[in-house]
Amino acid sequence: MKVEKYYIDRKFETIFRDSIYFTKAAFEALETENYDDEAHLSRAAILNLSILPEVVANCLLETLSLPKSLFKEVDKFSPISKFEFFLWEKKKIKLDRGLQEIQNIQELQSIRNFMVHPKSKKAEWVPLGGSARMADLGRTKLLEIPYSSDEWQGDDPVIVMRVVMAFFDHIFRVLCDFGPGEVQHLLFNNGEYIEGHRAGYFVLSEWETIQEKWALRMGFLGIECSSEKNI
Repeated sequence: MKVEKYYIDRKFETIFRDSIYFTKAAFEALETENYDDEAHLSRAAILNLSILPEVVANCLLETLSLPKSLFKEVDKFSPISKFEFFLWEKKKIKLDRGLQEIQNIQELQSIRNFMVHPKSKKAEWVPLGGSARMADLGRTKLLEIPYSSDEWQGDDPVIVMRVVMAFFDHIFRVLCDFGPGEVQHLLFNNGEYIEGHRAGYFVLSEWETIQEKWALRMGFLGIECSSEKNI
């Protein structure tokens, strides 16, 4: 039996729980027309959700036990390239970037880059009548999320959460054929030994509630999904 010597904070559980909290709170603010809170909570939700793919990619890379010099090089890859590297090294699988789940997550990465590497973006003012006017910075092609985070609303994080869950489900359940116990051990354990097993998983009632409410693809966590959406 392996004995853990170190506590490892891999960040997934904290960011995952925050993602759920802020998404639920943003949607509630939308329903109650609490517009100030809705804007703040939507930004917090989408930022946390957009970080999750890289956290998961790093967890997967840990299982490869790469030489330190190689790990430093791979760690410079984009999140999607890290998934590609893992899938080829571990499963000899090529990631099809043309699939909807992959294209959606790549667009989410571009949204994240707008937030963490902010640059000014210009749009022409359009008169609306009287003294009112607006400047439309546009929306992303696939997810139709406004480029301007000032315009995010309480239902935008729900779309992003669907995208993230669908991507994880495709990676873990479809491509890797990991069982829920294996996935949960990989993502939630805080010990040195990250290789998991296929049994002994848990399902929280909160996960079941949001899955049913928003049709999330959460089969990779062992949740029975009556309906699912990619966006």
